[in-house]
Amino acid sequence: MPTKPATATWWTSARNAASDPAYYNKLAEWCESLDPAEQGRGFERIMGEIADFGGSPADARKDAASGWISLLADSGAFESAAIALIPQSATFTGGRMKDGTFVAQVIPEGSAGAHSRNARSLSMAWLAALLRALARQSIEAKATSAH
Repeated sequence: MPTKPATATWWTSARNAASDPAYYNKLAEWCESLDPAEQGRGFERIMGEIADFGGSPADARKDAASGWISLLADSGAFESAAIALIPQSATFTGGRMKDGTFVAQVIPEGSAGAHSRNARSLSMAWLAALLRALARQSIEAKATSAH
């Protein structure tokens, strides 16, 4: 029996969790501010945040963090780890600007995209865009449930 990719599980849990879009946006800004040498610290914090979505933190951490995504980040393959966190159904882009900063966009299926500008590394740009996409989906879900 095939198993769900870790990204599908954490993203669904995060979308369904009672969430704070302002907090996700602050976390995105924090990711963008990190020096390239601090990418490991960024992943450690984001993976800890993911562990708090839905279910027990131990279950979520085992599902999303302790597998191959954590191995990628722990080995310094930060861009690969960031891509692995993006749901497979999402579209994403990223690149480096002339001034050396990084930009990224993540567009979850069925939702508007979110972006990151002026990040100091590509992996943190992707994580920031992903967090902003999550914040945006949270706002959209709250607006839909209010009607």
